[in-house]
Amino acid sequence: MKKRKPIMILLLLGMFTMSYAQTKISGLVTDDSNFPIPGVNILIKGTTGGAVTDIDGRYTLQVSGPDAVLVFSSIGFLTQEISVGNQTVINLALEFDVTGMEEVVVIGYGEVEKKDVTGAIGSVESDDIVRANPVQAAKAIQGQAAGVIVTKQNSRPGAGYNINIRGLSSIDYSNEPLIVIDGVMGGDINALNPADIQSMDILKDASSTAIYGSRGANGVIIISTKRGTKGKPVVTYDGYVGVKTPAHLPDLMNAQEFYQASVTDRQLNGYTQSLPFTSTELDLVNSGNSTNWIDQISQTALQTNHSLSVGGGSDNTNYHFSGGYLNEGGALQNTKFQRYNIKGSLDSKLTKFLNVGFTANYSVSKTELGSNEALRSAYRARPTGVALYDDILNPDENQDFSWNGYAAWMGINDKQVLSPLIEIDPENFQDETRSNSFFGNAYLEIIPFEGLSIRSSFSAGINNSRWGQFRGTMTKDRATTRLPRAFYQTDDISNFTLDNIITYKKQLGDHNFTVTGVQSTFQERFEELDSSVDEIPYNSLWYAFGTGRPTQLDTRLTERSLLSYMGRVIYGFQDKYLLTLTGRWDGASQLSEGNKWDFFPSAAVAWRLGDEEFIKNVSAISDLKLRVSYGYVGNSAVTPYSTQARLVKTPYDFDGSPAFGFAPENLADKSLSWEKSKELNIGLNMGFLNNRIGGALELYFRNTVDLIYNEQIPTSSGFSSVTTNIGEVSNKGVELTLNTVNVVTQKFKWFTNINFARNVNEVVSIGSDGIQADIATGLFVGQPLQALYDYEFAGIWQLSEEAQAAEYSQVPGSVKVVDQNGDGVISSNDGIDDRRVLGSQQPDWTMGMTNKFTYGNFDLSFLIYTSQGAMFRNSMLSGTMGEVGSGRYNALNLNYWTVDNPSNEYYGPGVPNPYRTPIQYQDASFVRISDITFGFTLPRTALDKIGFSKFRMYAQVSNPFVFYDFDGMDPEFNSSTYNDGLPTATYLFGVNVSF
Repeated sequence: MKKRKPIMILLLLGMFTMSYAQTKISGLVTDDSNFPIPGVNILIKGTTGGAVTDIDGRYTLQVSGPDAVLVFSSIGFLTQEISVGNQTVINLALEFDVTGMEEVVVIGYGEVEKKDVTGAIGSVESDDIVRANPVQAAKAIQGQAAGVIVTKQNSRPGAGYNINIRGLSSIDYSNEPLIVIDGVMGGDINALNPADIQSMDILKDASSTAIYGSRGANGVIIISTKRGTKGKPVVTYDGYVGVKTPAHLPDLMNAQEFYQASVTDRQLNGYTQSLPFTSTELDLVNSGNSTNWIDQISQTALQTNHSLSVGGGSDNTNYHFSGGYLNEGGALQNTKFQRYNIKGSLDSKLTKFLNVGFTANYSVSKTELGSNEALRSAYRARPTGVALYDDILNPDENQDFSWNGYAAWMGINDKQVLSPLIEIDPENFQDETRSNSFFGNAYLEIIPFEGLSIRSSFSAGINNSRWGQFRGTMTKDRATTRLPRAFYQTDDISNFTLDNIITYKKQLGDHNFTVTGVQSTFQERFEELDSSVDEIPYNSLWYAFGTGRPTQLDTRLTERSLLSYMGRVIYGFQDKYLLTLTGRWDGASQLSEGNKWDFFPSAAVAWRLGDEEFIKNVSAISDLKLRVSYGYVGNSAVTPYSTQARLVKTPYDFDGSPAFGFAPENLADKSLSWEKSKELNIGLNMGFLNNRIGGALELYFRNTVDLIYNEQIPTSSGFSSVTTNIGEVSNKGVELTLNTVNVVTQKFKWFTNINFARNVNEVVSIGSDGIQADIATGLFVGQPLQALYDYEFAGIWQLSEEAQAAEYSQVPGSVKVVDQNGDGVISSNDGIDDRRVLGSQQPDWTMGMTNKFTYGNFDLSFLIYTSQGAMFRNSMLSGTMGEVGSGRYNALNLNYWTVDNPSNEYYGPGVPNPYRTPIQYQDASFVRISDITFGFTLPRTALDKIGFSKFRMYAQVSNPFVFYDFDGMDPEFNSSTYNDGLPTATYLFGVNVSF
C-alpha cells in the first residue's frame, strides 16, 4: 500500500497538470466605445495557436497554463499583450491606433506592416471610402490622401474622375496612375461598388512603384476588395435613398437685366445697334416677369444605393459574396446612371502546402445623358422668351410654331436657339451608353516549406460598351426641318495578365529577409466600330441604320503587350534598420525596335529612430521613422503603332473621274523609346504624445526626361508633327499628413485627419536646340505644364483715360491689357510679344481635412477640401455666356462697365473690344464642404434584443457649400455647357446593418 501512494500522488499531479493545460479562456473584445470588434486575432504568444473573435466580438480558446500570454491584434487598433495568470474570462477594450502602425499595407506582389514601409505610400480604408457614399470609388480619394489630386470630369450622372499623383510628367499622353484591383492591373475603378472595397493603397514614389515598372510611372493605386474571414456567416446591408437637386448655379440675367444690358446700357454707352425684341418679349420685360430656362429643364432626382453581402469562413476556407444596385438621377430631365454589381471571392487551403482562390467582379451599367444641346440652349436662351406657344402674343411676328404645346422659338425673333424643352424631350434627342465590365483573378499557391511561396496568378478584364445617339428633326442639329440622324459606336477591350511569383521569407536572429521574384506577361486588345447615318425616315433611334444614308463607317484594332521580369529584396535588422531593393526589366511592344526593353531599379532605406534608446527616453515621442528612397521608372504610354508609318485614304481626280488612293498619314520615329523618371523621396513618420498626434512628412524631387511628345515640325516636310522623345519636366513638392486624437473622454471623442500637398511643376527643356518656348503647344521653359499664355488683364479703360486708350486704338469701357515692354503698341509678333504666362491649370496646393466626432451612440463627420492657385480660361466667359449685351444670347450677370457704372471688372455692352480673352482667365481656387454626415448606432442592449450585431442610421448632405471667386461653372473643372450637367447637392438617409 505504501508503494502505491507515490504513484497516486503522481497521477493526481498529472491530472492537475492536464486540467491546467486545458484551461478555457473566453471573453469579449470591444473598442473604447464598448462596441464589439469582430475579426480580432488572439495569438498565444510563442505558439501558432489562437482564435479570432466572432461577429459579436467574443472568443474562446485553450491555454497551457498561467504563464500563457495572449496577443490581441486588429487593423486600426494598438496590439496588446495580456498575461493569463489565474483568469478564465479576459475582456479587453482595444485602443485606437491613430498612426495605424499595425496595419498591413499592400505594396505590390506582397504586403508589409505599415511600420516596415520604406516608400511613400498613402492609404484610404473602408470606413473612409464609404463614409461619403461616393457614386464612383475614385471620389473617396479626394481630400483623403496627400499628393493625390482627384478632379471630377463633369457634373453628369455616372461621370468619372481624373486622378493625378504628384503632378504632371507626360505632355501628350496620360498622367493617370495604374489601377490594380485584386491583382487585376488596369482595372476599371468606375465599375466597382465602393461598398466592396476594403482599402486603397496609393504608391507614390519611384521606389514603391518600381515593382510595376513602366506601368507604375504615374503612381499606382492598389485596391483590395473585401474578403471573408474565419467565423460564422455575417450578412451586411448598406443602403440609402435620397434626392439630388441643382445647387451652386451660375447667376444669369433675368429678363429685365438682359433687356437693360442689350438695349438701355448699350444706348447709354453710345451704341444703338441691337437685335429687335418681339411684343411677347417686351410684354414679359414690362410686366416684371422672366423665364429661367435652367429651371425649366432641371429636376430634383432620386438617388439610391443598396448593397448586400455575406462573408464568413472556416479554418480552411473563407468566402465573401456581394451584390449592389445604384440609381443616380441627373439634375437635368431624362438623365440617369444605373449600375448593377456582383462580386465573389473564395480563398481555400486545400492542403498544408496548397492554397487556391479567386475574385470576380461583374458590373452592368446604363448611362442616359439626354441632349448635349439642351443645357447649352437653356443657358443661351433669352429670359425674355416664353415656354408655351399659347403665351405668344403674335406667333406670326417671329414665324413661331407649336410642338406638343411648346413654342419652338419661344416667341423670340431669332432662330439660333431652339426651345430647350423641345431639345431635351427623349422623342427628339437621346444619348445612351450601355457597358458590361468583368475583371477577375484566380491564383494557385504552393508552399513547399515554411517561408517559401510559389504563386501563379491569372487576371483578366473585359469591358464592352455601346454608345448610341439619336438626333431627331426637332433639334438644333436638324434645324426642325431635316430628317433625323444617329450614331452608333462599340468598344471591346480585353486584357489578361499572368504573374508567376516566388517569395521567400526568413528570419535569422536579428536579420529578416523577404525576397520576391516575378515574371509577368500582359496583353491587351482594343476593337472599335464607329458608324453614323443620316436621313432616317422615322424615329428609330440607332436600331435601324439600314433605313438611312450611311455617312461614316470606321473600324479599328489596337493591340499591345508587355513582358516583365522583376526582383525585390526587403531586409530588416533588429526591426530598426530597413532596406528595400527593387529592379524590373520591361519590354513594351509599342516602342521601336532596339528600344523596347529597359531596366528600372530603385532602393529605399528606413531607420526606426523611435526604437532607439535615446528616442525612447523622450516621453513626448511615441514613434519616429526616417525614410530615403531613390528610384527610376519608365513610361511607354505612347499610342501603339506610333513608330510605324501608317496609310490614310485620300481622294484623287483623274481627268474628272474621282478615285481613292492611299498616302502616308504620319512620320514615324524609328528610335522612339521610353519616357524616364528619376525620383528622390525623403520621408519622416511621426508619433507624439502616446500617438495622440501622428503623421508623415514627404519631400520629393522627380525629373522626367525623353518625354514622348508630338513635336511640331515644318509643314514643308508634308507632316505637321512627329511623335518622338524630347525635353524634360520636373516635379518637386512637399506632402504632410496629420492624424490627431483631439479629445477622448468616456462619452465624447474627436478625431481629425489633415493632409496637405504642394507640387511645383516645371518644364526644364524643350528639345536639344535650346528652344525656350513653343507657344503653339503651350510649352515654356521655366513654367509648368498646362500654362496659360495671353495678354495680362489690367482692368477696364475709364472715361478719364480716354486719351491714353486712344493711343492703343481703344475706348473707355473696353479691356485694358498690360503693355509689357512699354513701347505703346500691343503686339504678339516674334521678338516683340506683350503676352506672358498668366498661370497654370495645375493648383499650387491642395488640402483635405476630415473631422469625426462621437458622443455616446451618436456620430458626426465632415470633410473640407480645397484646391488653391489653379487658373482656367473660363469656358463660360470664353463662350456666349460672356457676351454681355450682345442681345442674341443670355449671359452671366456680371458687373459690367457703363458710363454710369465705371466698373473695373468687365467690359461694357456694345463697346468695341479687341482684347476680350484676357478677362476670361480667372483664379479657380475653391473651398468645398464635401459632405456632412450625422448618425446614430443602436446600443448593445437594443442590438441583443433584435438579434443584430450592428444597426446604424444616418442622414447626409453632399456638396452643401462651395466658396470660390469664379464666374460660372464649378471651378473644380472647366467644362463647357455642351458637355456638362448641373452642379448639385445631395440629401440622403441611410442605414448600415449587420447580423
